[in-house]
Amino acid sequence: MTNECTTEDCENFTSTYLCTQCVTDLQAWINQIPALIPELDVTIAKQDVTRPQNMGGSGGGKPGSTAPTNLDASQIKENLQSVYPHAANYTQDQHAAGLASLIKEWVTKAERLISGPEAERVNHAAIKTRVKGIAPAMTTRNLIPWLREKAGLSITSQTIRHYAHKGYLRAVERDPLPTYYPHDVLATYSEHGKETA
Repeated sequence: MTNECTTEDCENFTSTYLCTQCVTDLQAWINQIPALIPELDVTIAKQDVTRPQNMGGSGGGKPGSTAPTNLDASQIKENLQSVYPHAANYTQDQHAAGLASLIKEWVTKAERLISGPEAERVNHAAIKTRVKGIAPAMTTRNLIPWLREKAGLSITSQTIRHYAHKGYLRAVERDPLPTYYPHDVLATYSEHGKETA
């Protein structure tokens, strides 16, 4: 008897609950598990990053205390250890598609726990749009702290002078001191970075 694969949006026909392609895809996810388990052990052992230290506020616990283990990582490790090593073992289970989706979710979460949160990326284009027309032209002396406070950009006067010397950046006025629009500096920085001579 031939039926459609139970995986959502998969229209392949199969004599089991998962088609050959979905079994292959699931096996690729399962194959990642053996390498993740020891990495999760390291994550579980990192006691100092499991919860923020209590700095003596109204919350319970002693100041500086932490959880003994990373409970999320511990649970994911347990989940992954319950997975069959061969995707073919799931083909006869009527809940195979749901189980496959769950395994993918566990692997993805394990990778996220091991890697930690993604570093926040500065969206220079969005910042430039926000400050354009709002901030006046400034000397480098005023511009550097303004960029640090308003745009989260740490840049030196040497870098700004380098931009101007190379022709990347044009001064709005030159007398008595050169002034620059913050949005122009941001645009130059996003293109050239902290380039210096």
